[in-house]
Amino acid sequence: MAENENQPQPIEINNQAPAEVPVDAPPETEKLPAGRWEKYKTWYLDRKKWTIPASVLILILLLAVIPFSRYELVGLVHKRNLDVRVIDATAGTPVSGATVNVGKISAETSATGLATLHNVKVGNQKLTISKKYYQVTIYKTLAPIFKQKTVPDIKLTATGRQVRISVNNLINKQPLSNVDIKFADISATTDQSGSATVVLPAGASQQTATLSRNGYNDAQVTVKVSNDKIQQDNFTLTPAGKVYFLSKLSGKIDVVKTNLDGTNRQTVLAGTGNEDSNNTVLLASRDWKYLALLSRRAGSSPSLYLIDTSDDSLITIDSGTANFSVTGWVDDNFVYTATRSDIQLWQSGRQAIKSYNAQTKKLTVLDQTSASGSDNFDYVAELVGDAYAYNGTVYYIMNWSGGINATASVSAKQATFNSVKPDGSAKKAIKSFALASGTTAIDVTLEERVESPAKVDLKFSDGNKDNFYVYTNGQVQAAPNLNTNSFYDSAYPTYLESPSGNNTFWSEPRDGKNTLFVGDEDGQNGKQVATLSDYNSYGWFTDNYLLVSKDASELYIMPKDGSQPAVKISDYHKPALNFPGYGGGYGGF
Repeated sequence: MAENENQPQPIEINNQAPAEVPVDAPPETEKLPAGRWEKYKTWYLDRKKWTIPASVLILILLLAVIPFSRYELVGLVHKRNLDVRVIDATAGTPVSGATVNVGKISAETSATGLATLHNVKVGNQKLTISKKYYQVTIYKTLAPIFKQKTVPDIKLTATGRQVRISVNNLINKQPLSNVDIKFADISATTDQSGSATVVLPAGASQQTATLSRNGYNDAQVTVKVSNDKIQQDNFTLTPAGKVYFLSKLSGKIDVVKTNLDGTNRQTVLAGTGNEDSNNTVLLASRDWKYLALLSRRAGSSPSLYLIDTSDDSLITIDSGTANFSVTGWVDDNFVYTATRSDIQLWQSGRQAIKSYNAQTKKLTVLDQTSASGSDNFDYVAELVGDAYAYNGTVYYIMNWSGGINATASVSAKQATFNSVKPDGSAKKAIKSFALASGTTAIDVTLEERVESPAKVDLKFSDGNKDNFYVYTNGQVQAAPNLNTNSFYDSAYPTYLESPSGNNTFWSEPRDGKNTLFVGDEDGQNGKQVATLSDYNSYGWFTDNYLLVSKDASELYIMPKDGSQPAVKISDYHKPALNFPGYGGGYGGF
């Protein structure tokens, strides 16, 4: 054996790569996974309309079955709104105005005790609930990943004295929700039942609060507090708005306004002392935006005035040596007839039926009389007869009269029943009425009575007999059911239109008392709202309330359905004039 046979042999290192394997090519086993990934990626993206939603769903399902991790993970990216309800621990009623905090997120409870915390991280949360005169409460709850199924009730324990406050509408006695109740240092809001529970400091037997709600007058009230029970305090709020009327309380005839309960009385226009007690009239438009005042404030003749209730400003509509006969309001147009005493009987234009637009301040002559002759014995002249307004149209009569020496000329004339729009357009004679052949007379006279809003009864004497007609649906037709007694003696109610025009209000005498009705726009389908009543119809205030008068000296308000007794507003001055058939405004009775 050789000497070095058992010695370690050197290892030969070959630093060259095998010739058959390229240096820059990966082994074949590394190419296959990359190819599969590219194919999967292409397949996934080509079908992304359903593959992406499916992946999200799978992720959510995986999270749902891993309860300890799902909220921690989702809470990092997902937030939800969280609702809670706070109630009084003793009364079991909602606590409004309580503050609910979670971290930097805060919300205040509503009238129903509900608070919504926005953008809360899902998962377990610790809420802090506080309100003055209540113990601060810590409440733990879960902000869920999915939609919140139930709203937790959190009870607050009072540290002061609990008071239950209820607020109703003064007129219809209905409960009022969302009434803000404010004390010096706390507030609350009534719920759907018109109630709220407040907690006040111990030791005080009463506290002052302010009640306020949109559409109602604010009220300062005194809240009583009990040390041994939950005190119940009941209050009312009056709907906002003003009612205007004439008053002679000062000894002069003033225009006065008050709230609907008679409070906050103010003199809008003081009387001058020159007013005629029997011929001073105040008529309100149906929306109470405007008032028409007929009054002799100076001189020997009355004038017509407009009062804009937005600022109680006064302007003159018409004046001069004239007498005025009121028809009423047609929306924002006041219609009346002027008779000029400085124009002679035989001169044209002695009478004119006019319309004054309260918005545009434009005065329009709708029609005026024509005449001829030279003196009081031979004149022939038109006369404006009865006028009535309904459904945006003025209906009026033109008659004829003459002197004793003009009978032949007068007898050849015809009375007309006419209509015109309050802006002067669409004027027409609906029907003409002539005397019987061979009749001579010094007048040709047509009369009207308003049977219902859409129906007018007419009477014409042709020299031989009385003839009766009815106007309805745009036509005048004979009315054989009418006669002289029924035409004059029948009770023709005055139908007062509601502001919207959808309802009418009227009264009918029965057994020495009045029965009050509310019906549709044509005075039909009347519902009885009061029977054997001492009240008479006066007007509307909005479409919800009726104005009624008592003994022609007291003004009241009541709900439209008559469900509650009338509430007195004030005493008022009622002139001697009435306006039968008048419906386009309020104050004519």
